[in-house]
Amino acid sequence: MSSPRYTLGINTCFAVKRWPEPERWAEIVAGTLGLETVQHSLDLVDLEADAPVREQAEAVAAACAAHGIAVHSTFTGLGAYGRNLLLDPDPVQRRRAAAWFRRAVDFTAAAGGRATGGHVGAFSVADWRDAGRRDALRDGLRADLRRLAAYAGEQGLDAFLFENMAARREPSTIAEAEALLAPAEDGRAAVALCLDVGHQCVVGTSGDDRDPYAWLRRLGARSPVVHLQQSDAEADHHWPFTVERNAQGRIDAGRVLDALDASGAAEVALVLEVIPSFEQDDDLVLAELAESAEHWREALAAR
Repeated sequence: MSSPRYTLGINTCFAVKRWPEPERWAEIVAGTLGLETVQHSLDLVDLEADAPVREQAEAVAAACAAHGIAVHSTFTGLGAYGRNLLLDPDPVQRRRAAAWFRRAVDFTAAAGGRATGGHVGAFSVADWRDAGRRDALRDGLRADLRRLAAYAGEQGLDAFLFENMAARREPSTIAEAEALLAPAEDGRAAVALCLDVGHQCVVGTSGDDRDPYAWLRRLGARSPVVHLQQSDAEADHHWPFTVERNAQGRIDAGRVLDALDASGAAEVALVLEVIPSFEQDDDLVLAELAESAEHWREALAAR
């Protein structure tokens, strides 16, 4: 299932609205999928200011321990993706987003994870088109990420993660990702990339920015997490790795691993991020997830 360098796991986004109970999704991850590592979706966690964060984390940790699963990290889901967060036009909302991410750090530390993060912000159209506002908000985002990484380090985490996204008003080019990275130092966790191989479909980009393998070669060594989804060059599909979808998509497991090798990556969590539609048959969801996990197990075993 894993090599000394690569560990195969899954994001629990598949469980949203279907198997929200930790004991249910943990049983699926270990029993049905045969995996031992999860990145827990924050769509399954209540992080409001008055929520019982520690109690939720302890429930996740207990369910994972009972099934021999390690919590690698936590990550934003569809709920947070609908918000501007640390790039919101309103400074009050930016401060609230930073406080929400601090609670995510608290949850992750209590659950035994090593990192948290995700979608960290999106520019409004007005701010994106105003060069002065765009630059100021970018500077603010870098500062916020470093503050969050400092807090994460205080809580014992290794990294605060941001993700390359699929829309131009979000961090979506190699240069933009590189500008946000920061190594761990002086007790501060790293600001690191969670590299999604299906997000290189951004309208208005070209060349290496639209090539998932170029991203992996360039930034794999600074990406402790790589999100795996089958996709094409046209859209952010989050398809499973089934025979049918592999014939349609451009993500080849062997090429992904070769590109990561070329990057000099030392340790990477390969995290399946398959997002089934809510109307899809539940048993078919499980069958496609099982096929995806087996596809990547075979690719890792072949190396």
